[in-house]
Amino acid sequence: MRIVILLVSSFILLFGGEYELRLYEKVLPMLYNEKTIKVFPDYTTKSDLEKSTVLNVVDNCYEADVLIGKKFHNMRDGCEAKPIFATSYKSYKKHKSVIGAFYWRKGRPQISFRKDNIKKFNLTLPDSLKRYAQ
Repeated sequence: MRIVILLVSSFILLFGGEYELRLYEKVLPMLYNEKTIKVFPDYTTKSDLEKSTVLNVVDNCYEADVLIGKKFHNMRDGCEAKPIFATSYKSYKKHKSVIGAFYWRKGRPQISFRKDNIKKFNLTLPDSLKRYAQ
């Protein structure tokens, strides 16, 4: 039993970032109705997002369509008004401009969207994702 738990844990650690990347590559273009999205990640997600062919990682938040991550306390003026796709439940609840979140809770993936912010930023939530909106 311990071997199975160890193997599953190792698999999640090794491929967890790729799973999240694939999710971002599918969800964000649907929200923005664009093929390529400019993202500004926090330092914890940058290395994973740089592997993407759909998401274009930019060096400053002014150029970005969306910010992705969980740690954005030292944002420059004007950046706090950008939409945020959170990577933790705490960030999802904390930031006012969060449009959605993907995070892990008790070992299970969770995805949520905020209807009011999606409307505020003129984004479109596809029918397949509306059941995750609050």
